[in-house]
Amino acid sequence: MKKLLVAASVLAAVAATPAWADGNNRNTDTEVFTLRANNPAKCNLEAADYTLRIQGNSISDNDGFARTTVSTAVANELNTAGVSAWCTGASNTLQMYRTAFVTDTGKKEADEFNRAVIYDVTLNIADALRTDGFTPTEGTSDGQGNGPGLGVGSGTTLGRFGPSGAGSAVVFAAEQPSAAVTDGTAPSAGARGDYTTDTNRLVAGQYVSSLTIELTPGV
Repeated sequence: MKKLLVAASVLAAVAATPAWADGNNRNTDTEVFTLRANNPAKCNLEAADYTLRIQGNSISDNDGFARTTVSTAVANELNTAGVSAWCTGASNTLQMYRTAFVTDTGKKEADEFNRAVIYDVTLNIADALRTDGFTPTEGTSDGQGNGPGLGVGSGTTLGRFGPSGAGSAVVFAAEQPSAAVTDGTAPSAGARGDYTTDTNRLVAGQYVSSLTIELTPGV
């Protein structure tokens, strides 16, 4: 019985010894460690100015009717804002949508004057390639929820772009001529086909619109 206890003590001591020694430790000992890190896809959109004003008598002509050139005026003003963008992912999504220019309620009222103008613009990023090869990169006429990687464009994505500096310049252009609409508020960021155009004159006032660009990174 005494011999068995001694043997058990020796085994316990051996088991408690740290397994530090992997050689004779008298020569150079080399170990190679493999390190892994994850870099998620990222996108960025920047502009020098986010509050823009279309100068001059730009909404209606001298006879009071909506100009067909408001889309061009909006695109020209956006091009002065110095918009740039970049994405590091290989499968990114993009959408751009706008509300109509509206004043007062945005709806034609009993006086029969229009209070809204719809416009549509495109944006193009020179080195942002859509998987379907289509240019320009995105436009507003399809409304919110559509674009490369989204909605009707869900089968299309954007590759990586803007590898250095502030990224790639975003250039805007008119997509469709502008027109007065009878209701510029509903749907507020809908497709061009969701609005009813009209030929009546525009009521005087301050007109406001918002244009939104959304970039979503994807691996």
